[in-house]
Amino acid sequence: MKKKFINIFLIAVSLMLTGISCKKLDETQPYDKITEDEVWSSKDNAMKFVYNAYSNVVGLYTNMVGDEVWTNNIIASDGNAFTRDQISRDEDYGFNKFAQVRMCNLIIEKANSSLLADVDKAELVAHGKFLRAMTYYWLARRFGRVIYVDRVLTEDEETYSLPQTASVAETYSLIMKDINEAIPGLPDVAATSLAGKTAGYALKSEVALQAAAYTGDDTYYQQSVDAADAVIQSGRHALEPDYEGMFNARKSSTTEIILAFYRDKSNTVVSNITDMQLSIPNVNNDDVTREGATPHFKQDKVFEDWGKYSPTQNLIDDYLVIDDNDPTKAVRWDQSSQFMANLSHRNSSFADSAVVTGAGSVNSVIYRNRDLRFAASVVYDSTQWYGETVTTNRNGNLNRMIKGSLGSGCCTPITNTFHRKGIYDDLVPRAFYNTPTNYHWVVFRLGRVILNKAEALLRQGKVAEAVATFNQTRTFHGGLPPSTAAGAADAWTDYKRERRVELFKELDYYWTLLRWGKYGGDANHNLAPGGTIPELETPPTFMEINIPRDGYRVEVLKWNQNEVRVFDESRRYLLPIQQSQVDRHGSLQQNPNW
Repeated sequence: MKKKFINIFLIAVSLMLTGISCKKLDETQPYDKITEDEVWSSKDNAMKFVYNAYSNVVGLYTNMVGDEVWTNNIIASDGNAFTRDQISRDEDYGFNKFAQVRMCNLIIEKANSSLLADVDKAELVAHGKFLRAMTYYWLARRFGRVIYVDRVLTEDEETYSLPQTASVAETYSLIMKDINEAIPGLPDVAATSLAGKTAGYALKSEVALQAAAYTGDDTYYQQSVDAADAVIQSGRHALEPDYEGMFNARKSSTTEIILAFYRDKSNTVVSNITDMQLSIPNVNNDDVTREGATPHFKQDKVFEDWGKYSPTQNLIDDYLVIDDNDPTKAVRWDQSSQFMANLSHRNSSFADSAVVTGAGSVNSVIYRNRDLRFAASVVYDSTQWYGETVTTNRNGNLNRMIKGSLGSGCCTPITNTFHRKGIYDDLVPRAFYNTPTNYHWVVFRLGRVILNKAEALLRQGKVAEAVATFNQTRTFHGGLPPSTAAGAADAWTDYKRERRVELFKELDYYWTLLRWGKYGGDANHNLAPGGTIPELETPPTFMEINIPRDGYRVEVLKWNQNEVRVFDESRRYLLPIQQSQVDRHGSLQQNPNW
C-alpha cells in the first residue's frame, strides 16, 4: 500500500492561505508569490494544500504518549497534576482550533468555486469535510459543545461572534453529517497518509460510540456496526501478523493501517519525536560500574536520551498468560497454574510479593506464554533492546535506581519497564538527540475498527457476536485462546482488557474510559451511568525483581505524588474551556462545575 511521507516545507501555499490573526479567520490576502487562483487551478496544486491540512489536523492525533499519561497506563517521572485533578479553568486544553477549521473550510469553499473537474471537486470537498470532522471530534471529546464554523468567514466576521452548539448532541450531529457527506467523495484507494473511504468509515465507527455515550442516543450503535462492517468487508485491510512492526519502520505500510501520519527523516529527528526521546533512558557503563550492576553494555552510551515515561504494572497485569494445565484458558499471570505451582505469596509490607518455591526463576514463570503483544509493546527484565541485554531486576543495568536515586523528569523511567511500541529499533548507531529518522503514527487501523464494532454489539446486547468479534484481535495479535465469555459482565471484562492492550499507546484509553463511565453498568464496575471511573482513581504500580530472580514485589509508585489519583465525576467527563476564551466570547458557556 502506498504511503506519503510528509515533508513539512509544504510551499508558500500554506503561508498564503492559512495566515490567521488572533481575532479573525478571514485574512486571505497572499503572503507569497503564488495566488489563490493558481493553487486551485489544478488538482495537483490543490492537493499540496490538502496535504498541509492533513499535517495540521491529523497531527492532533499523534504523540503516542499523549493523553494516555492521564491514565495509569503510563507514568511520567515528574508527576502529573492532571491525574490529581489539580487543574483549573485557566488552563488551555486546546479549545482554539480555528486555524485547523479554517483550512478545512478553505478546501471546501475554494474547491467548489474552482474550475476543476466535478470529480476532482468532489474529492477535495470530501477531504475538507473529513478533516473538519476530525477536528471537531478532537474538540468534542474534550469540551462537548463547540463553536462550529462551517464556512470561511468574511472580513467583518469574528469567530467569537458565532454561537456555541446548543448541546453535545448537536455537536456530534454536525460531526456525523460531515463524515456522511465526506465518505462518498473520498477515493476508494488512497495513500495511507490520506483518507480513503475506509478511513471515513473507521472514523464514523468510533465517533458513533462516543456520540452514543454522551447523548444517550442508542441509534448510534448500529451506525458504528455498519461503518465497521464497511471497513471489514471492503477487502482492503487485513490484520497484520507483525504487531510490533506496525509501530516502527518494518511495517509502516501494512494493509492493516487505514490512516497514519508520516514524517520524513529530512525534517524529523529523535528529539522532536517525544515518544522516543522521552521514553529511552540515559544510562551508561559508568552508572553500571558504580552501582555494581550487570551486565555492562556492549556499546557504551547506547541509551543516552531523557527517559521520562514508562509503562506501569497495572497495564502489564492485563497481558494474559496461557495456563499450563489448560491451554484453552488465558488468565492473569499471578492466577495461572504455573504461578501457583512455582511461586508462593508471602506476608510483607508491600502490596504484593512472592518467592520461588518450585522450579525456575520468577521470569521463567510469569513471562512465559504471555500475550504476544506484551513483548511487542514493553521492554522488561532480561530482554533484548538495541542489541543489548536489558536487565531491570534489583542490580540490573536499567533498573529504576541505576542512577543512584530516582530523578525527576530524567533519566530512567521509574517502573523498571520501558516502551518498545513506537520506538524505532533501526537507528544507527542508536536513537539519540537530533538523529534523523522517519516516523509514523497510526491513527486508524483494522484492529481498532474491529474493537469499535465489538463494543457497539455489546451495547446492543449481542454478547456472543461481540465476543466473536473481539476474539479476532485477541487470538491473532495476542496469540491467546479465544474468550469463552457467555454473559454480558464477563464479556465486558474481557473486552475492556482486550481494548486496553491492543490499543496501548494509540491515544485511545483515556477517552474510552470516559465513554465506559458514561455507559455505566457492566462497562464500568456496575456503577450508575456518569459515575466515578475506578481505573482513573487506581494508583500506578511497579514490579521489582530481586537480584537472584527468586522473588519479586509489586507496590504502589509513590514518587512525585503519582499515587494520588482523583476523578471528580461532577466535572471531569468534559475538560474546562480556557476561561480567557469564555471571557472573550461573551456568551460562551463554561463546562459544568469548572
